[in-house]
Amino acid sequence: MTPTPLLELRSITKSYPGVRALDGVDIDLRAGEVLALVGENGAGKSTLIKVLSGAEQPDSGEIRLDGDVVVLPAPADAARLGIATVYQEFNLFPALTVAENVMFGRVPRRYGILHWGRARADAQAILDRIGAAIDADRKVAELSVAEQQMVEIAKALVRQVRILILDEPTAVLGGHDVEQLAVIVERLRQSGVGVIFISHRLDEVFGLADRYAVLKDGRPAGNGHVADIDHDGLVAKMVGREISHERRPSSARDNELLRVEGLTRHGAFRDVTFSLRAGEVLGVAGLRGAGRTEVARAIFGADPIDAGTVRLGDDEVHIDSPGAAIRRGIGLVPEERKTQGLLVNLPTPPNVSLARQTKCRARLASPAAEREVARDYMAQLRIRIPRLDQPTVQLSGGNQQKVVLAKWLEAGVSVLILDEPTRGIDIGAKAEVYETIRSLCADGIGVLLISSDLPELLTLSDRILVMCQGRLVAELDGDTATEELVMSHAVGGAHA
Repeated sequence: MTPTPLLELRSITKSYPGVRALDGVDIDLRAGEVLALVGENGAGKSTLIKVLSGAEQPDSGEIRLDGDVVVLPAPADAARLGIATVYQEFNLFPALTVAENVMFGRVPRRYGILHWGRARADAQAILDRIGAAIDADRKVAELSVAEQQMVEIAKALVRQVRILILDEPTAVLGGHDVEQLAVIVERLRQSGVGVIFISHRLDEVFGLADRYAVLKDGRPAGNGHVADIDHDGLVAKMVGREISHERRPSSARDNELLRVEGLTRHGAFRDVTFSLRAGEVLGVAGLRGAGRTEVARAIFGADPIDAGTVRLGDDEVHIDSPGAAIRRGIGLVPEERKTQGLLVNLPTPPNVSLARQTKCRARLASPAAEREVARDYMAQLRIRIPRLDQPTVQLSGGNQQKVVLAKWLEAGVSVLILDEPTRGIDIGAKAEVYETIRSLCADGIGVLLISSDLPELLTLSDRILVMCQGRLVAELDGDTATEELVMSHAVGGAHA
C-alpha cells in the first residue's frame, strides 16, 4: 500500500490581473524526499512558493497535509503546520548574533523572563544538527554568504519543520559551500523532512533530488523520478523544445578590432596582452578573483590602468570613462546587471535607448520613439514584458539581461564585453542569449566572453584565455580545449 504523501497540491490555480500564474498544478511530496521544482523564469515557481508559504491564496484547488485539507491564510499558519521557506534574499538582522536571529520570536522564558542562555544553547544545537560550524555568539554581519544561508535554514528548523522549501539556495554559493549545502539537505532527508528544491543548476538537481516536477507557463509540464530522465530530457520539458549543444560555426574574420598590450592595474592584474577579431568570441576563464572582471572594467574605462595600451583597429586610444568607451563602440554587460547594467526603476524603452544617446550625444528621444525601438527589440530578442511601462526591476533575470543586450545592440557597438551573461537566468533564456551572441558575431561584432560556466565557454568560444592570480597564463583553441585543461591552467597547475 502506497503511503499517504506528506504534501499534496491538487489543481492549484492563481491569477493576477491579465496573467494566470498557476493553472491546474498538481504536486506530491513525501516525507524524507527531495523534490526538484524546475522551470524557466516566469513558469510559476515563485507563485507556487507563495501559495505554499501562506503569502498568497490560491483561487481554486486544494492543499493537503497527511491527506487532510488545510488552508494557509497567512505565513504564520504555514509555519505552525511545519512549512518553512528559505528565500534567495536573506531576512537576517546583521547587528544581532546568530543565536538572536535563529531564535527570534521563539526565545524560551523562565519565570516570565527571556532565557537567553537556553536560547543560545538551542540555536547552537540546531546549527550542530545541520553540520554548520558556526558559533551562535557571532554577529551575522561577520558571516560569509554561505554561513548566512545556514543561519536561515537553522531559523526554519526552530519550528520543527516538516516541509522545507529552498528557493535557489546555491545561486550565491560555489565550490565547497555547495557541497556543504548538499550535506545539510541529506541530513534533513534522513530525518524525514520533505524538501522542495528550486534551482536553475540542473547538475545539482540530478545530484540532490529524488523526483522532479516541471512547470511551464504556470502549468504542469512533467514529473517523475530523476533517475529516469537525463539532462537534455529535463531541459526539453522545461522549454518545450530541444536545446542544441553543438559548437557554433566560427564567424571570426581576419581584421583585428581590439588589442590590449601590457595592460596592468596594480593589485588587480598585470601585463595582460591579447587581441579580439571581428566576428570572434574570445572566452575568458579563471577562478573568482583571477582578475577577469577587473580587466573588463579597465577596457571599458570604469577603472583606470597603471600601464599598457589599448588599440581599436589601427588607433591607440585612451579610454578614461565608460562614456568614452561607448563613443568608441565598446559595450559592457556587467556581472551585476541590476546595479550596473540597468536603471531598474525605469521601464524598458528608456533603458534600451540610453547607451545610443550617450554614444551619439543625442538629444533625448521622444517617449513614442523609445517605445517603438523597444518593441523592435522585444520581437528580435524575445523579451517578455507584460507592459512597456513596467519597471525593469520587476522583470525576470533573463528578460533583464535581454534588455541590457538590446541597449548595446541599439548603441551599435563593435566590441561587446559580456561578464557572466547567463548567471542567474533560466536555461531557456540562456539558450536565447547564446543565439544572440551567435547573431552578433555573424554581423561582425567581436565578443569578449567572461564566464565561470566552462561548458558555456567551450560551446561558444573560438579561443579561450585563462587567467590565474591576475595574469594571463594560457591561450587555448576553442575546438580542442577541454574543461580539465582550462581548469588546470586556472588553478596554476599547468603552464602555457
